[in-house]
Amino acid sequence: MLDADTAARVAPELKLVDEQIQRMRLIVAQLLQFARPTEFAGYVETLAPEQALEDCLVLVGHLLARTRVELHRDFSATRAVAVNRQELQQVLVNLLVNAVQAMEAKGGGTLSLATRDADADAVEISVADTGPGLAPDLLAQLFQPFVTRKREGTGLGLWISRGIVERYGGDITAANRPEGGARFTLRLRSER
Repeated sequence: MLDADTAARVAPELKLVDEQIQRMRLIVAQLLQFARPTEFAGYVETLAPEQALEDCLVLVGHLLARTRVELHRDFSATRAVAVNRQELQQVLVNLLVNAVQAMEAKGGGTLSLATRDADADAVEISVADTGPGLAPDLLAQLFQPFVTRKREGTGLGLWISRGIVERYGGDITAANRPEGGARFTLRLRSER
């Protein structure tokens, strides 16, 4: 049994552990339903996009702590999105890990996170890095299964991420930034 001070201090981490167990449950369910992708039945809730990003930063904090990556936030979205929390976290964690790994090769960099109201019925969430960017041939096939340039990668992360985002009526795009690095943008339907 934990004393009150210790329990209060570790409560946010325990909450995230529980959420990640739920995320793993969903991943297993999705794998079991792989042959029938349209039959997914996730729990949809209304989420503030900046809170989803902040929760994911806790999950990748161990990676950030061991790198020389500076973090910039520009959260201007005023509307929420309706998605499954664990699935959105899966997508965002994948993008954050990819960005940090891209910058590790350069010895560090800047990770920029942003949210904004895109138009009357959409919110955009972007994850940008100052890594080497995406080669033109990779950019052309980035969201296809088994496409990766990582030695330890499976090439399924972005493909699965696109499927998740599209299931909620959204889209995910990737582009090279003019100043260097890459930017991934999720466009999700907003709640009014």
